[in-house]
Amino acid sequence: MTTKRLVYIAVFTALIIVGGLISIPIPFTSVEVSLQTVFVLMAGLILGARDGAISVIVYIIMGLIGLPVFTKGGGIGYVLQPSFGYLIGFIIGAFLSGVVINRFTKKKTVGRAFVATLIGMIPVYVLGITYQVLIMYYYLHTAAAAAFASVPAIGVLAVKDAVLCGLVCMLYPSISRAVKLDRPSKSSRRDALTDEANK
Repeated sequence: MTTKRLVYIAVFTALIIVGGLISIPIPFTSVEVSLQTVFVLMAGLILGARDGAISVIVYIIMGLIGLPVFTKGGGIGYVLQPSFGYLIGFIIGAFLSGVVINRFTKKKTVGRAFVATLIGMIPVYVLGITYQVLIMYYYLHTAAAAAFASVPAIGVLAVKDAVLCGLVCMLYPSISRAVKLDRPSKSSRRDALTDEANK
């Protein structure tokens, strides 16, 4: 883990925090519009699967230990918030978008970056919706019909996130070239292992 990588992880953790704090609530739901999902998925694209996921994990740990970085504050009790499932999905989403862009695409184009973010959005919304409905129904004792009533609004958010990801992905090739992280290639790792074995 180089200093440069640590700095970029910290930068994206900060962006994720800011993206969550700047939000607009949707009336009659527990969901809010923010840029957080976009920053999470871009962390995976720019930093790679592992570092992108780490930036999200750092963000979640900060919130759970009590720092007010979540949309509605912080603290361990936040796990009982209906929206906490989206935070769990963020980890998988960042990791998955990084895997897709780095392992399954030869050229890092705008279109392929957009596809990677769309794939990364899947676990975010699947886990988010599932967790939200379960918390509302079993913990908050909300009627099942009311618990599922917020799903259409979440669909609107998914479309919004997809559009924002598409716009941000237009900058992805330039950002990717500007951000050059010190990731050893497979060949360099093999050479290092060979040198170590010959000592």
